[in-house]
Amino acid sequence: MQQENEAGIRKTGGLIGGAVNRVKLAEKRKTAAYPERGKDLDGIKPGGWIDDGFVDTTGYLPYNCPVRPLGYDGEHFYFIDTMGQVFNTGDGALGVERLQKLFAGHEEWLDWAFPAYDKGGRVTGFKSEMVRRAMFAACRERGAWSSTDMVRGRGAWRDGQGKLILHCGDHMWIDGAIEDTGEYGDHLYVRRPRSMSPWADPVAPEDNPAASVVKILRTWNMDRGDVDAILLLGSIGVAMLGGALDWRPSLFIVGDAGTGKSELTGKFGVLKTILGRMMVSTTNASEAGLYQLVGHDSVPIAIDEMEGDEGQEQAQRVIKMARDAASGSVRIRGGQNHKGVEFQAQSTFFFSGINPPPLPPASLTRLAIIQLLPLKSTSTKAPVLPAAETVGPRLLRVLTDGWDELQYRLDDYSNVLREHGHDSRGQKTFGTFLAVAHTMLGDVGMRELGLPDRDLSQWGEWLAADNLPELEGKAATWEQCLGYILTSVIDGFTGGQRKTVAQELELLRKETQGFSDTKEKLAAIDLGLMGTARQPMLAIPNQSRILARALTGTPFSSGTQGSWNFAFKRGEPTVVKQKIDVGGGRMDNRVTVAGRQVRCTFISLYEFERWQSR
Repeated sequence: MQQENEAGIRKTGGLIGGAVNRVKLAEKRKTAAYPERGKDLDGIKPGGWIDDGFVDTTGYLPYNCPVRPLGYDGEHFYFIDTMGQVFNTGDGALGVERLQKLFAGHEEWLDWAFPAYDKGGRVTGFKSEMVRRAMFAACRERGAWSSTDMVRGRGAWRDGQGKLILHCGDHMWIDGAIEDTGEYGDHLYVRRPRSMSPWADPVAPEDNPAASVVKILRTWNMDRGDVDAILLLGSIGVAMLGGALDWRPSLFIVGDAGTGKSELTGKFGVLKTILGRMMVSTTNASEAGLYQLVGHDSVPIAIDEMEGDEGQEQAQRVIKMARDAASGSVRIRGGQNHKGVEFQAQSTFFFSGINPPPLPPASLTRLAIIQLLPLKSTSTKAPVLPAAETVGPRLLRVLTDGWDELQYRLDDYSNVLREHGHDSRGQKTFGTFLAVAHTMLGDVGMRELGLPDRDLSQWGEWLAADNLPELEGKAATWEQCLGYILTSVIDGFTGGQRKTVAQELELLRKETQGFSDTKEKLAAIDLGLMGTARQPMLAIPNQSRILARALTGTPFSSGTQGSWNFAFKRGEPTVVKQKIDVGGGRMDNRVTVAGRQVRCTFISLYEFERWQSR
């Protein structure tokens, strides 16, 4: 009982400590007390700051200006307004009303800094033209500025030295202290609606909720059991660390009705309970809508019902957005006045649905798929997290305190996964989930759950590349291209049926069809056949309208022209030949295909079969 009371006191203390720090910050932000019109401020008369030399670093504004100039981009001038957000003048007029918005709550300062006088010499307001001149000149002094790579919204970030910085919406969390939003290093952290803030005090091992979260996740019937539960815990941590990570893999949760999907990912599910207002949840999202909603934030995005009621095209665009967000690549979209607008997505995604839409290999390598099976328990009540409102902040504090340790764990798990067949993409995706989950649990939590914490080789065996459905469709580009060609249908008929290239070659291999017959049928799709029946070689023209039409709908053809020859240039040398002996020891790539001389790439089907079975 005493231990429970002490734990309760610690949890209460963490809540109170965080609230007190935020109140102190709010006190610092209170509107400055400016004098009545015509009175001095800090001993300086109205407009006297110029003569007295009390200027800021730009040399064009008073030292105490409540609005900070950022720079310019063409006719657009940027400032941090009195609300802590970016103010863009646009290419329109900056009149009195817009200046009042820019200096909202501090208009008395304008009366002091740029006073307007009546005939009697009394201050009656401010001179908007003088304000504009000074503000524009100050922006010019600061130089060119872009919001794409200089503005950061809510979420976790890294500074120039690799240290963790948390933007909690209405305040910053830096080295354990609550600070105001603004410029830190090379970036501007704009004020946003309040998000999650870390626990005020370091979290003792006995107060770490990570193990309890895993125990609750175990109540779902996940296909890979504890492996999926740990990947899911890791995805929660990845969502919290977002923009601070080099790689942000996403999660796709699939399951039929009755598998508890809503209790896990729904509006009142476990993920939303932990991540709270940090997470954006929706059931019908477009790519453009998400960009407008998230902006410069790095926050987790949960999208339910990804079966595609609104169409596969929209689903694929959103999945492509998650794919770009994994590495934080910049995407350019059209904007007003024919000016491109750049977006840099750095969020993590939680997708859920009964069945995922078709996922290309490039997307599959950036996410993990959690398959929910029918629940074993007969209970209809979802498990409840103890002290649920404190779970997210405590987990976030555990991650912030373990930030340096996480960097070593990323390397450890990457090495283990590499030893079990993962390429760099697989190492980053699954290694990030595992390393973050391990950091959240700590060695103590891993042992409490009966999971390996020192010898990590077991994780490599459980997540071996050959065993993962996420990587089943993954292959080198040249191999994918050859697969599309082999499964292309030939217009001619064999035995009353139209067959694929691979089926015709199989008839040759089984000796139920002669070499010359097979060669003639492949010519109908503009492919050549060389060598012998035992060791055939496929001649693929580098350019062919007929083959391009056959590959329509694949990444290698538009229907009128193709790019397969570039894919084959990176092929396995024992399989893909750029030149062959055309007679007398002369090496060339020009041979006769379908009655014409054409330059080709050559595929040794015998070596390809050996390469696949290695």
